[in-house]
Amino acid sequence: MARTERDKIDFVQIVYTEHKDYWQQKAGELKRYKDAYETKFWQSEEYDQTMIRIETSDAFAYIEGFIASLFTRTPAVVIGHDIAATGGDAKMAQAASNRFLYNQREQLEIASRLALIYEYSALKLCPEPSDEMLDKVSIEALPCWEVIVDRDACSEQDSRFIGHNYYMTMVEAKQKWGNKKFTPVPKRDYFDQYSDRNTYTALDYADLPDDYLYVEIVEIYDTLHDEVYYWSPNWSNGDRLLSSGRIPIRTYNDNPLPNITTLYYTRCPNKPMEGLSAMSRVYDQIYEKNILRTYWANAVRRDSRQYLYKEGAFDEEQLSKITAGIDGAMIGVDEDNLGGLIQQVGVEPISSNFDRYLAYIEQDINRGSILAPFSRGEATKATATEITALAQYSASEIGKMAREKDGALERLVNIYIRLLDLLSEDGETAVLDVEGEARVLTPADLEGKFRINALDQGSTPLSDAIRKQNLLSLLPTLQALGVQPRKVLEEIIRAYELPKDFLEEAPPPQATAPGPSAADVENIEGGAEEQVTDAELLAQALRPGGA
Repeated sequence: MARTERDKIDFVQIVYTEHKDYWQQKAGELKRYKDAYETKFWQSEEYDQTMIRIETSDAFAYIEGFIASLFTRTPAVVIGHDIAATGGDAKMAQAASNRFLYNQREQLEIASRLALIYEYSALKLCPEPSDEMLDKVSIEALPCWEVIVDRDACSEQDSRFIGHNYYMTMVEAKQKWGNKKFTPVPKRDYFDQYSDRNTYTALDYADLPDDYLYVEIVEIYDTLHDEVYYWSPNWSNGDRLLSSGRIPIRTYNDNPLPNITTLYYTRCPNKPMEGLSAMSRVYDQIYEKNILRTYWANAVRRDSRQYLYKEGAFDEEQLSKITAGIDGAMIGVDEDNLGGLIQQVGVEPISSNFDRYLAYIEQDINRGSILAPFSRGEATKATATEITALAQYSASEIGKMAREKDGALERLVNIYIRLLDLLSEDGETAVLDVEGEARVLTPADLEGKFRINALDQGSTPLSDAIRKQNLLSLLPTLQALGVQPRKVLEEIIRAYELPKDFLEEAPPPQATAPGPSAADVENIEGGAEEQVTDAELLAQALRPGGA
């Protein structure tokens, strides 16, 4: 049964409302994670303005430790033909995809950082105006609160819909949908629109040009009914769709393919399409550490030299001097038992319980991280065997996260190939470097069913280091088993990324020319009747065998 226009509008409105309600409840929590990462912890917390605030960088180091461990080199993929289908050129598709990924490294890293700090992230591919065939697609990393997902699905492949909630300028909206009467709204930051600081209204923007006026857009890909919907709450009171139609990007089998793919590093067990923030695992410990360090900082500043001298009784001003902790302060008192004219005020040291508590906090932070302490540059007393075991464990755990990244990368490349094929015009070409040879890419080269695998395949800096170490330790065993030395050399050059010139064989040494024979020397020295010229001697020396 075909869906009516009213059914489509109701569907979009319900999905939009649920999406907004869900992320409105999450705004305060995610704001605290953001502030902790940016070393602005106290921006979200209430505190005494007269106190000195101390913020540690543990949250930043925690997240960036994962980023450094997840990215080894330039992201790339290996593409081959699918066994069940032919067509297209896998090598050309691979060269085009790797060129695209090389230029999009920054967005890929941003997406990973968003997926670690918050619940998840997404990557969206969009058409880009360009005269060059390979530059017609751009990529954007999306935070989780802009991505509309099917929370009841078991995976992205089983999702019934996926969408993007964003802002577009009035100029762009009118170019895309005509001169409609939009109600402009301010472009609100996610963290500000749910806070008390949000005082913007549409009237504030009434006199601004269209370039500075925005429209909220909801773009939803309904894969269940093979339709894409564009809707805005700022036009016709949200009772009409801006446009709708068949999803333009198709798989090789002509199935709908949305141009958005998600990236999850940790999923909620009972709802896989709801992610878990890596920051949430250690935020309580970071909170406690900032509180403790702030207390210490203020206590140290009160740990000063103060003296009492006999004058009068304590009053409020004198007590404020004591509590202010000013170094060298002189406080007059009226006390007969004062030991001398001037007596130092005793200062009790901070309890050793704080040191023990800080040690427990550090242990909890380390337990919340799957990285071994030595991988973060911390010195430990572990033995070499323990370090190797911890390294392998960390490599395995980071490897699982890397495989999630690789999965998103493979889906992204699949969308890129299909979108590039869709945008390319007949007769349009591009020149690519394929295995050191210049070849011409045509749209027909992209029209195939390919197997796409990320080149890293879960590789991380830590796992790479372990593999290199194991390779060196295996060299004597490989030689004893009769493995050809050239094969071993090829593997070493590949693992350590050494120049391929090392594989070239050295030219054989040139044979030295033999000197004159003993008979020739005897004839020359004996003054034989036959005179031998210099030219004949040279010819005899160069002749094989000296004959």
